[in-house]
Amino acid sequence: MRSEELFKSIAIFIERSALEVFLFETLLIILIFPDALLLTEIIVGSAVTFIVTEAIKLLVGQKRPKNATGRRYYNKTFKIERRSFPSAHSSLAMFFAGLMIGNFLFIPLFAFGVFIAYTRIYLKDHYLRDVIAGGLLGLVFGYITPLAFTVIRHVFFIK
Repeated sequence: MRSEELFKSIAIFIERSALEVFLFETLLIILIFPDALLLTEIIVGSAVTFIVTEAIKLLVGQKRPKNATGRRYYNKTFKIERRSFPSAHSSLAMFFAGLMIGNFLFIPLFAFGVFIAYTRIYLKDHYLRDVIAGGLLGLVFGYITPLAFTVIRHVFFIK
C-alpha cells in the first residue's frame, strides 16, 4: 500500500471513529495521571467543548466543501453533520492539548491535534478556517476547564 493510500485510510478511520479517538486520548491521560478530578475535568470539559462547537455550527450554518457533501458518508448523517464551521474533530482533539498545557503531554497531544485537523482538510471535509477555529476553541476550553473547576471548588468550599 502506498503511503498516500495509507494516509487516506487513516484519515477516513479518524473521520468515522471520533469517539474511539476521544477515548484513546482520555485513556492515555488517565493511565499516566490516574486522578478522578482530572477524569471529571475531561468528561465535563470535552462535553462543554462539543456542545459549544455544535452550537456555533448551528448559528453560523457554514456548509461543508462540495467534495464532502457529495460523499455517501455525509448523505447518511444528520443535517448538523453537514455544517462545517468550526471543526468538532479539531476542537475535541485540541481540547486535550489545552488541558495539558504546561505538562510534558502537551507537545504530543498538540501534534496529534494538528494531525487530526490536517486529516479534515485532506479529506476535504473542512476549510482551513474551520480547523483553525475548532483547534483554537479546543485549546481555550482545555486550558480554562481546570481553572473553572478550581474556581468552583473554592466557591463551594470543596476540597
